[in-house]
Amino acid sequence: MARITVEEISRKEFSFANKGYNQKEVDDFLDDICDEIERMENEIMDLRQKTTVVRNETPNSTVSAENEQSFREVLAMAVQVKEETIRKAKEDAEAIRAKAETEATEKLDGLSDERKALEAEVETLKKAAADYRAKFEALLQAQQEALEKASDLF
Repeated sequence: MARITVEEISRKEFSFANKGYNQKEVDDFLDDICDEIERMENEIMDLRQKTTVVRNETPNSTVSAENEQSFREVLAMAVQVKEETIRKAKEDAEAIRAKAETEATEKLDGLSDERKALEAEVETLKKAAADYRAKFEALLQAQQEALEKASDLF
């Protein structure tokens, strides 16, 4: 579709028809459209001119010595912050590792002591079971002998 200009809108003639639109209202509306298009075209031209002026005023690659020094200082500070952050992270990691190692050693020592105590308890229980078995066998033997003596009576 071709671009419509303000002049084309102003010159446009419509044919008459029965029960058509009010010609004055249509003309007034088209006049309002023309005014808005002209305003927008003027604004676009103004913005293009301002853009051209700004582009021409902005130096392409000239950086003052003062700005360059500021950039170097900021860069140096950034490098220093990075190195300090890495150093601190390494210290924190070492502290966490040492703490974990200490806790693991303490837990292992505690478990070793607990194991020894449980082994001693198992030995005590085994001895008690052996004593109980010996007493039970002796009791059974005594009962069997009593039964045999009693069977002699009958």
